[in-house]
This record gives sequence, C-alpha cells and structure tokens, in this order.
Amino acid sequence: MNISSDIPLDGHIDFDYFLGNLQNTERSRLKRLVRATTRGADLAIIELDTSLQSLLDKGIEPLSISTHAPGNGVNLVIVGVPSGHEDAPALRPSACPLEGSADLLEDVYVFRGFHKHRCQGVAPGSSGSPVLDRVSNQIVGVLSTSTKGVKEENRCQPNAPCEINNGLPVLSPDTSYSSPALGLKTCFSQGVFNPLDIECTLQSTLKMTLGASYSPNPYSRVTLDDQGRTVLPTWSWPFSLDTPLYRYKAVRTPTECESPHHYSNAQGATQALIDDRVGPEAGLYFLCIIGVDSPDQRPAQEMMNKPVIVAMEIAPPGPTRMPELTIERMADGGYKVMPYYSNPTLWVYTFKSGPADTVQCDDPQGYRPEFDEVMIIKATPSPMKLCSKAYDMASQASSPRTDLLLP
Repeated sequence: MNISSDIPLDGHIDFDYFLGNLQNTERSRLKRLVRATTRGADLAIIELDTSLQSLLDKGIEPLSISTHAPGNGVNLVIVGVPSGHEDAPALRPSACPLEGSADLLEDVYVFRGFHKHRCQGVAPGSSGSPVLDRVSNQIVGVLSTSTKGVKEENRCQPNAPCEINNGLPVLSPDTSYSSPALGLKTCFSQGVFNPLDIECTLQSTLKMTLGASYSPNPYSRVTLDDQGRTVLPTWSWPFSLDTPLYRYKAVRTPTECESPHHYSNAQGATQALIDDRVGPEAGLYFLCIIGVDSPDQRPAQEMMNKPVIVAMEIAPPGPTRMPELTIERMADGGYKVMPYYSNPTLWVYTFKSGPADTVQCDDPQGYRPEFDEVMIIKATPSPMKLCSKAYDMASQASSPRTDLLLP
C-alpha cells in the first residue's frame, strides 16, 4: 500500500516486438524504478539505461500521454503480450469502446476511477499494457486487472476486482480495468520527474508501516454472542506514519475520503491503533487516513490527493459455508481427500480422523489445520471417520462435516 521509489532494476524492454520482426527487436536495459504505487492507482515509472535521443536516432518514437480524460464510448486499443500465444509471442492489439469508470477493491487495494472496457484477448501477461485512444494514438491508461474467468464467490479477492457501488461490492463479469494516465504528464518538469506537482497522479508520499507480523485482512463478519446480541468487528489496524500525527474517518465510499470534513482530532502516528467497530450493515467500509504535522493543522484540500484508504467488507451473521471435499478411493485401499478452497468463505480447513466408533466430530478437540491441496489417508482394516471444518477469512468455523471411510 506504500509507494516504492528509486529502486535499481535488472531487466530489459524490447521495442518493435512484432510478429515477423522478433529477430530484429531493439533491446534496452532497465535502470531503475523511479516510482510505483498501488495507492488509488496502479502505475509505475521506469527509467531506461538508454537516452531518449538514442532511441529517437533508431526510429523509436514515444507515444504521448493524453491531457484529457476519454469520454464514454471512445474507441480504445490495448497493445500487449498476453499469455496463451507462447508459440508466437508478440505484441497483439485488442480494440473495444470505453464503458465508463469505477472505483475498485481488489484484495487490500482501493483503485480510484479506473477505466472499464471489455476488449477481447486480455489475459495474464496483459497487465501493464498501454491503453490508447484509437484515433489520437495517445495513452489514456495502463491496463491493470480483469474479471475474466472470475467467480462471483471470489469477488474483491486477489485477481478478482469488484466495483464499489454505494458501499456495496459488485462483480462486473468479463471486464478489464485500466489505471488512468491523466495527470501523469504533470509529474514531469522539463523532462525531470517531479511527483510533488499538485496535479501529479502519483503525488501522495505518506508512508505507512504496519505493525510487526500484521497481515491486512479485508474481510470480516458480524457475529452473535451467547445471548444472540450483535457483535461488530473492529478495524484492528496497527500502523505508524512518517508524519508525527494523523487524522482519520470511516466512510462507505472512497470518494468521501476526499472531503476534508468529519476527520478526527489529530493523534500520535507512532505505533498507532485504530480499533473502532465497523458496521452494522453488511457491505464495504473504508478507513481514510491522512498525516498532519501539528494538532492545529486542519485537513486541507491538498491532503485529499490519495490519502491512505483501508477497506473492509463486512458479511452478515450466519453459518459458515460447509466444507467441500472431493474424496477418491485409491488402488491400495486408502483415500485421497481434496479440499476446495475459495476465498473468502473457504479459507482454511481443519481435520481429524480415527476409528469410526470412537471419533466424535462434534468434539472440538483434535482438529488440526491442513494446507495441502491433497491429503492422503492410509488404508485401515476397520472403518474410519473423517471430520472436517472450514473457516472463512473472518476465522469463523463451519459446523463439522462427517465422512465415513470404509476399509
């Protein structure tokens, strides 16, 4: 969720990477990652170990970046090297109209105002491809992510972006999304990268360090206590900033983070913890965090450019999805057990097994987590009982499942 900058790179880029010309491409080494961010955008600026003039002398002319946002229906073309063509890898174009824009949630990342399109041929490996206005040939975006082949049950998870619609997650099938390039041109002053320009898309420099061994989890659930009363989850967000103080607020849409209103009083930003409760309605919630230098520094419009936004989906109370297992008998009499994993509802499995007449699946003792995709149970002379539970990403357990394994 932080911004990376000034990192040496070892790699290359091939120009003129077209079918029929793969033996005559012009290769240039990469020098460094100037800046990269997944905070609101999904963009990287890379410096080559070759001067611009050297490329121009070889007939390689850079594409220009558009200075205005494309309108709905504008014809686009994506040029990249998608997987699935290993027998003839080369640049391939894919054309389609722009279908508007959307704010996205993917894993822990909140992306703002991404372009929507349904160009065919987008596949793994396409990410990072330029998205061009088909008429002007100017860059309007950089391809980021797609829902091609994504199941509804996995929406908002890694490689399964969901759109944020009035605080609710919505999966748009077979849709690709690109990070807008508008504003990138202002990140350069006389050819020198300058991220502090107010219009620069990569402006935000606030650095956040999460608590030791803390792993963000963008999914939680409302639970019920023993008396049936609602228990709301909390943000449980431990962090430090590179500013002495911070302000925050919780909202239902990322757009609300851009308003300077309703932020909290300034608080210490070293080993801080936001542990407010989240809810009660099911859906998406967003934590907006800005850094300030003094208690008197009020939220100002210039701070609203890419604040740190933390997302959480809250699911309603209810039973956790039951384990889904494929169990196959092997030639030696043993069994092959294959759990079906599907985040966020089938995250982790626990098992126990033993003689069918003594093992009690309702007894919580003896369950052990199993992380392999295939579990082998050896043949026995008497019937065995296999007990299993599934846990969702909110660490809520299902009721136990019981399978009888005959000798």
